[in-house]
Amino acid sequence: MKAAAPEATQQQQEAGSDAMPGLHHANNAPVATTAPAAVGEALGSGGAQKAGGPPAESGAASPKQTKEEGAPLAHGSAPSTALGRVGEGVKGEHGAGGTPGASAATSVERKATHATSNSSRPKAKAGAKGGVLGGIASKVPGASGMKDAKMSGGPAQIGKGPAPGQKHAEIYTYASKDMVYGLAWSIRRDKNFRLACGSFIEDYANRIEILSLDDERDETSQLQLAHPSLSFPHPFPATKVMFLPDVGTSRPDLLATSSDYLRIYNLSDTRDDGTSGVELKTVLNNSKNSEFCAPLTSFDWNEDDMSKVGTSSIDTTCTIWDIEKEVVDTQLIAHDREVYDIAWGGAGVFASVSADGSVRIFDLRDKEHSTIIYESPKPEVPLVRLGWNKQDPRYMATVLMDSSKVIILDIRFPTLPVAELQRHQASVNMLAWAPHSSCHICTAGDDSQALIWDLSSMSQPLDGGLDPILAYHAGAEINNLKWSSLQPDWVAIAFNNNVQVLRV
Repeated sequence: MKAAAPEATQQQQEAGSDAMPGLHHANNAPVATTAPAAVGEALGSGGAQKAGGPPAESGAASPKQTKEEGAPLAHGSAPSTALGRVGEGVKGEHGAGGTPGASAATSVERKATHATSNSSRPKAKAGAKGGVLGGIASKVPGASGMKDAKMSGGPAQIGKGPAPGQKHAEIYTYASKDMVYGLAWSIRRDKNFRLACGSFIEDYANRIEILSLDDERDETSQLQLAHPSLSFPHPFPATKVMFLPDVGTSRPDLLATSSDYLRIYNLSDTRDDGTSGVELKTVLNNSKNSEFCAPLTSFDWNEDDMSKVGTSSIDTTCTIWDIEKEVVDTQLIAHDREVYDIAWGGAGVFASVSADGSVRIFDLRDKEHSTIIYESPKPEVPLVRLGWNKQDPRYMATVLMDSSKVIILDIRFPTLPVAELQRHQASVNMLAWAPHSSCHICTAGDDSQALIWDLSSMSQPLDGGLDPILAYHAGAEINNLKWSSLQPDWVAIAFNNNVQVLRV
């Protein structure tokens, strides 16, 4: 399933022109080729900074460092992994990773400072034994009968249950009735192993299902519907599903979805009488003055200010909602064409990608301007996915439509990618940064592969480009993937009508 971009109908485009009062148009006049100082300041203020990379040189327009370099996860080494090791020297069909023909970066900030030298790259902590993928590549051969997963040799061989003496299985599967697209992990502490999936039916009638796994996981455990009442109807396929990004238990248990509108659901504990534990809390429409709505392509929930949700739409706008007051906080004409994805980089900074082929950063303190940090090497080739590294917000990843490459960007050096990941054999559909590591990313696509990459070596010469360190073959095109931040040794993928949870 390709990362397809919906086309706007005439009615929907008319709906976009009838957007909220006070709509801001973000201008983009060429001024500088470095990331603006305002963005760096915004990322480094107000608790938005979670950087995990090396410190920047003096005078850099980059966020302050508040964490130890490349701090690894402290969950210990997993007994084995559902992803097979990619052997050394494995080559994809693509050649060496290079940079595409770069177009001039466009910054609309009136003043910009010079960025640091490009010798600064995400690095893993030296000598780290545990953490995300820590030591796994060297332990996989022979672990629970697992074989190396050569790119040319097919998927890793995975047993259906745990190895002798091992309590946890390495993979859990849930078979839904319909094709699955939407996918989301819950990070709430009292819901230890919970995720949501949304159906993809080209019709009005779709569904959202809340899945769970027993806390005491063993060979008899199954990934299953948490309760019959937690399968509920949803209008149209959900383009994205997301739980409230809060580990605490004091806030309401909320789930958001995007399709024609942004919907917020309140999830309650399963009742003894079997009645529904899901209540539609609110439906938010960013085009109040029209009976038509411009479909939402994606949204993101701000982890630093959980009252804010940003949505992207085919009407060229990005809308920032205050979900507590249920009103629009800001609406921007963000791009020249449809906006396909949005990601927060801090309390007041977000980025978006569009059919116009650009990645733009917005600072809510200056709503009249934005900064273009990357443009497609080919004119008018859409960018369809965007991921902002939560551990080191200087780095982003994006995907071009119908492309097998993943572009890694450093916002301090606009225009040129710092790396290109080129080992997929077909279009990439989704990407996810590791939630507790600044230098690992997972990608998945139409080649049925989920690949995990270690970007700590980007500053070193690479013969033939960067190779993934782990790979998994799903047997069908992977539509979506999510990396759990509550339990970071688990990655969920969606393909056909299946949801699989893999230990990494």
